[in-house]
Amino acid sequence: NDPAATTVPAADDTTAAADETTAPQQTEAQTTEEAFSFTFEDVELIPGQIFDASALPEPASLYQVPSCAIDGTDNVYNFGTIEVTAFHDGTQEIIYSVYIIDANTPTAEGLYIGDTLDMVVSAYGEDYTKEGNQVTYQKGDTLLIVILDGDYVRSIDFRWVVE
Repeated sequence: NDPAATTVPAADDTTAAADETTAPQQTEAQTTEEAFSFTFEDVELIPGQIFDASALPEPASLYQVPSCAIDGTDNVYNFGTIEVTAFHDGTQEIIYSVYIIDANTPTAEGLYIGDTLDMVVSAYGEDYTKEGNQVTYQKGDTLLIVILDGDYVRSIDFRWVVE
């Protein structure tokens, strides 16, 4: 299998084939202004967008898990610093989440695992919801989910809102 990469289709892209499965469908192309994204190896990864293997290096590992997005399984690509979870919608792979697993890997806004809640708010603003130890920001149909351990960031996850 090829490693995964992301391309974002142009707004006028009409090449998507009809899907006869029950998988969620992409509605329209998103930009970083209306969606959270993460850039890895100069490739912008946007939850809810196509995941293409051509632009990223070989993953350190690839495994399958029961899907959170569809009936079936997700592919989890581990690149050492991040994990990308993608599902197949019948015609192509779609990014479900991008999970930072390395404390030395920042978001575009400069947030690291180990930073404080104050640093999260400084980077992303006051418009969030907090339930228990989870802080969630929403932009379009994407989420930025930050899990805290006390006042410190334990994990950072960019995720697609599957309807």
